[in-house]
Amino acid sequence: MVAAGAVRLETARRGMSQQDLAAAVGLSRTAVSARFRGRVAWSLDEIGTLAQLFGCRVVDLVTEAPRPRGIQAW
Repeated sequence: MVAAGAVRLETARRGMSQQDLAAAVGLSRTAVSARFRGRVAWSLDEIGTLAQLFGCRVVDLVTEAPRPRGIQAW
């Protein structure tokens, strides 16, 4: 679920649609949708491709960001 959230965030930051992302990764829009919702996990190869596309490190897409002190998860 961490990767799904990170990919959704990075996609939104860049103003990309699911269709744009699907074309860049070589998946169908339906396959990307399933990954966005966490129903299907992103493969390591896909995460690597996405990291290159987004200009970030793989670890940035698979590691939960630390929460600032005093902020609790619901």
